[in-house]
Amino acid sequence: MTSSQSTLEPQLEGSARIHGIMTAYLQSKAVFVAVELGLFDTLERGGRTVDELAADLGIDKRPTRALLFALHGLQLVSRDGVKYQNTEEASRFLVAGKPEYMGSFAEHQNQHFGNFAKLMEAMRENTSLTKRVLKDGYSNQGAAAGESRAGTSRFIQAARVSSRLQADNLAATAPLSDVGRLLDLGCGSGDYSVAIARKNPEIRIIAMDYPAVCELASRNVAEGGVGDIVEVRPNDILRDPWPDCDAILLSHVLDGYGPQRAAQLIEKIYRALPTGGRLLVHSHMPSLATGVFPYLFGLILLGNTEEGEVRDVDDIIGWVREAGFRDVETHTVSLLSGLLTAYK
Repeated sequence: MTSSQSTLEPQLEGSARIHGIMTAYLQSKAVFVAVELGLFDTLERGGRTVDELAADLGIDKRPTRALLFALHGLQLVSRDGVKYQNTEEASRFLVAGKPEYMGSFAEHQNQHFGNFAKLMEAMRENTSLTKRVLKDGYSNQGAAAGESRAGTSRFIQAARVSSRLQADNLAATAPLSDVGRLLDLGCGSGDYSVAIARKNPEIRIIAMDYPAVCELASRNVAEGGVGDIVEVRPNDILRDPWPDCDAILLSHVLDGYGPQRAAQLIEKIYRALPTGGRLLVHSHMPSLATGVFPYLFGLILLGNTEEGEVRDVDDIIGWVREAGFRDVETHTVSLLSGLLTAYK
């Protein structure tokens, strides 16, 4: 190997990495389009040739070939001779009706994709594109501006996909074995409460969120078989009073607010807890999570909130100590998240 070759190879490796970053959108868009077309649902019924699949989907053969090539490269479809079929992974996660179906998440991320066409506008004007979350909280109980109540359902269903990647790990990590009553503030889909209830069957949980969100969370709690442990109650967590408890969970709540609102919420929690009570903050903390998504999540917040930002450990520690909490502990929870626990 010559000296010029050894100097060039790291540069090629670096440029290849940058190339991958710049073209990563093609991967996600291929999946979004395939889900919208029902391609994986169709292949689940049996292998198809390009001609057969084009006819089933109602599109021409050329775009069908292009999409199948892309999905083949992503190892989401395989080919046996001239027929294509789903891989095991696609069958598990991308076929409607399957228990772990991620189609609602694909739809939600595709909406983000559309919003990101205007990301420069959000950067220059420092404004929310969707008006989903305003300075004082959600503008329409989870729906974006102009959406019907169905927007809340789509948002919560999409969030469930992310929740399921974290909930069991959170339940295993959170120090709750000696807690009698937990408040899950801003409970969203209720999946974190469900996982914690299964891990700690002696605990009692009150999960609270906006009324429209609670309707969805109540169904998820019932489906999870923990309705005797988890009670879902409508509550505006910034304004309404809370029942007595031993511990309070904020899971992916603080990111939606500006620093003043976030600090005020933590101060309210401190006042509400008894001596010895604990606060658990679970969120996309980049320095504790093990994946890259928490570093990118701030761009989603930029497009959907007026003041939201990714809050890392140091930000949250500053707020909890200022409120009066002591004995702060931190833990890695998942690829997407970390946990901070503070005691009063």
